[in-house]
Amino acid sequence: MHWLSVFYRYVPAIVAGFGGWLLIWSAPSHRKIQFTVAATALGLTCMEWEYVVVGFFSLSMVPGFLVYLVLTAIGLLLGTIGCLCLGICGLLFFAYVNVRYGSPFLLDYILPVFYALLVGLCRRRLELRRPGILEVWRLEAVWLICLNAVVIWRTTMLDKWGWILGQDW
Repeated sequence: MHWLSVFYRYVPAIVAGFGGWLLIWSAPSHRKIQFTVAATALGLTCMEWEYVVVGFFSLSMVPGFLVYLVLTAIGLLLGTIGCLCLGICGLLFFAYVNVRYGSPFLLDYILPVFYALLVGLCRRRLELRRPGILEVWRLEAVWLICLNAVVIWRTTMLDKWGWILGQDW
């Protein structure tokens, strides 16, 4: 029964990861950005679900969640520039929160990938690329690698890995 309760904690992240990947993969090439935004919205929704699973959810979190969804919709309505801003804000938000508090939740690692993909797609469409590190996908990859290294270190320093292994929060 213990392994089943541990697996139950991962269901929201699995839904977000596979659902987001399926949304992005199935999108026509001219709609990849919009479908990636939909994947981030799915991920945010699953993050709230993950908080319910953990017992960490409170009604005071609902306004923040609604703000995130409204900002996502605004980014989508503003087109490629709005989606680029949304992607950058998403990356900065997760960098701050994950480094500050540690990140024992799987969605803390999945959502930044969606936001980095969104930034890369927008940069490619807007032709915001230069040779070297600023080439599309290189900058995003370096960001994710460095961020995850710092986040894993920080989560270890805060001793928050027990939740992934089935311990109580």
